[in-house]
This record gives sequence, C-alpha cells and structure tokens, in this order.
Amino acid sequence: MAMNKYLILFVLIFCYSCTSNPFWEDRPSKKINIQGYINTQSNVFDVPAFVFVEDLNISSYTDTSGFFSIDFPSLEMEDGAFSGAVKVYYYIHNYKLAHSTLYITNGRLTSEQIDFDENGVLTNTISLKELASFDLSVDNVWDRTNGDTLKLSLTITSKNHPFSYFSYVDIQSNPRQNIPSGILLKSKMNQAVYYDKNNTDFLQKTDILLNETKVLDFKVAPDGFFPFIIDDYILLDQQLVKSGEHEILPYIHIIQDDIPDELFESIGIQNAATIGESFLKMPIEIMKETLLIQ
Repeated sequence: MAMNKYLILFVLIFCYSCTSNPFWEDRPSKKINIQGYINTQSNVFDVPAFVFVEDLNISSYTDTSGFFSIDFPSLEMEDGAFSGAVKVYYYIHNYKLAHSTLYITNGRLTSEQIDFDENGVLTNTISLKELASFDLSVDNVWDRTNGDTLKLSLTITSKNHPFSYFSYVDIQSNPRQNIPSGILLKSKMNQAVYYDKNNTDFLQKTDILLNETKVLDFKVAPDGFFPFIIDDYILLDQQLVKSGEHEILPYIHIIQDDIPDELFESIGIQNAATIGESFLKMPIEIMKETLLIQ
C-alpha cells in the first residue's frame, strides 16, 4: 500500500515537471521590433514620414527627429507562424517612395538580413528624395460680405525626377477653358471639412518635366464651399461653410505606381485619386496656411 502511494506521488511529480520545467517548453516567440531613421532632402517643415509594413498592415510615423519604432503584434496565423519577405515602405506625398525588405521565418526575424540587422534596426538611414516642392500663396483673410472671390495659387516645382499628378478642374464654356479647382477647408472650430463642390468637374492628369514649374490659380465663389456629407433636411444656408479659421489645402495627388493601395488605406484614405476629406491626413511637405473667413 505504501509502495502505491509513493508510485502515485512519483507520477504526479513527473507530470508537473513536464509542464513546468523549462527544458520541456518551447522557447517563447521573440518580440519583433523594427526601428531606424528617415531623413529628407528638404527637411523644412518636419513632416512625419509614414512607415508601412506590407502584407502585415502594420504602420507608424516618424517623430520630429525622423526616428520610428514599430512593435509587431503576434505573427501567429491559422496555419502557423508567418514566414516570408515583406517590404517596409517610407512615404511622404511629394517625395519618391522608398522601401526596405524585412525577412521573417516562423514569426521571428531571420538572422540573415540585408537592410536591417538581426535585431530589426535599419543598417542605414533612409534618405527620401524630393519629387516636388509646393508653395501655397493665399490672402489669409477672406471677406465674403462684399461677394469677394477667394483667390489662391499653388506653385509646383519638380525636383529630382519628372512625374505626373492628378488635380481637379472647373470646365468653363465661354471661353472654353479648364480652371484649377479642388480646394479643401477644415474648420478649426468643429473640424468640419468643406470643398468647392460646384467646381470639381473633371479629374485631370498632368505631366511635369524635371525642373519644370507649374502654377495653379484657384478661384472660389463666396457660396462655393459645401460639406462632403450633406443632410437633405438641413437648409442650404446651413450647409455653407461658416465664418472662422480654417486650414486650407488644394487637392493634388502625385502618381507613384509602386505604392500599394493598402498603404493609403492604412493612412485612412480609401482612394487617393479622388477628392475627399481624408486627403487632409496625407503626409505632405507644404507650409500649412490658415484662412480666416468673414
């Protein structure tokens, strides 16, 4: 009887040791973190670069020093831990897109990396090349009481490479001409977003050569701004933009064919080639202008 007690006790101790002894356990998955620095040729406005990990849909922004650090969530999938080569993209709207490659095996960083070290640190600083500079010129006070038209201009200068961009135009018949349009306003009081709805007739593609400059002159009538979401039960005069301070930004989308759609979606933009309030989320190196509407 005593022998049976000792046998039972031995079995219990053995089973417990199998579940708690570290020699019997699989090594816990190592937490993945990638980090590094990004700089730009201009570096005038300290615009944060957007960092996006393709296939895993993980993203972040750089801080004011150009540093980013991203912790990966668990890479356990239904069919096992993730393995593969993924691209890490670095993006500012008016800069040439850049990327690095990150190698992952069974949910962990592969020791043999090219662009990162085995700890996930970029081996070299990423330097983004400027495609275009934007210079926005506008009178910062708009008095609508006298029926004045809002006028502003956007100067676009290509820098390191020719490129193409989308912008909106207002088609006028007499005389026949296309007038630049597509102005976004964001109220600083209630965050409401407006655009010159009546003037965005056509999305136009424009090619710009190396070191070429184009000037887009915009004009918006006093009653030309509308919200993106209009409630039919609200009176028309309540749908018009209110007086007060607004952030102002012309819509222009530089075309880069190698940008994955998921990158824009991660920023919060469903379709970057269509004007929308989400375009205000785009990281763009441009001097922010505030318009006081009276």
